[in-house]
Amino acid sequence: MFTKAFVSLSPSKKIAYLAIFTAACVGINSISILVTPSITLSFNAAFGFLAGGILGPVGGFSVMFLGDLLGCFTNIFNIVVPNPLVCIASGLLGLIPGLIMTHVRGNFYLRGVLSFFLCLLVCSAGVNTFAIYIFYSSRSVSYWAYLLTRMPAFCIVMAVNCVIGVVLAKIINKVNGKFRIS
Repeated sequence: MFTKAFVSLSPSKKIAYLAIFTAACVGINSISILVTPSITLSFNAAFGFLAGGILGPVGGFSVMFLGDLLGCFTNIFNIVVPNPLVCIASGLLGLIPGLIMTHVRGNFYLRGVLSFFLCLLVCSAGVNTFAIYIFYSSRSVSYWAYLLTRMPAFCIVMAVNCVIGVVLAKIINKVNGKFRIS
């Protein structure tokens, strides 16, 4: 469940790669751009795509899960109690692209778009929305109304992440010889 390039590394290099990717994920988690009061642009999905594509599904899940968990404690502007379901949704942002990019054959761009589409449905609209709904909104609005108000923003943010993730993956494939996102 790891990529061949990652499996071929020594144990110390594996730990170093996972630690560096996790630290980068914490940094990415702390960067978000407020586009409108209802749309916050973050780049977690693009980073999850790269982590899953480079490290494989298990490595991608681990990096994104730990990055989100540690990010809850390191964001000096908004320290929050970790929501386990949100951490799982973040982990899935690395797992889903890791599975699709390493185990599904076909056109690179179609697999990339499929990865982001499934992340939109499973992670953003599914687990993440359910987690936030249960913790904050279940008394004031129905789940479906809450989901429908979030979907337009999710679609915009995921489309931006898709473009960034696929372009960066192609650049990494041209520049880097050892780790390829196939």
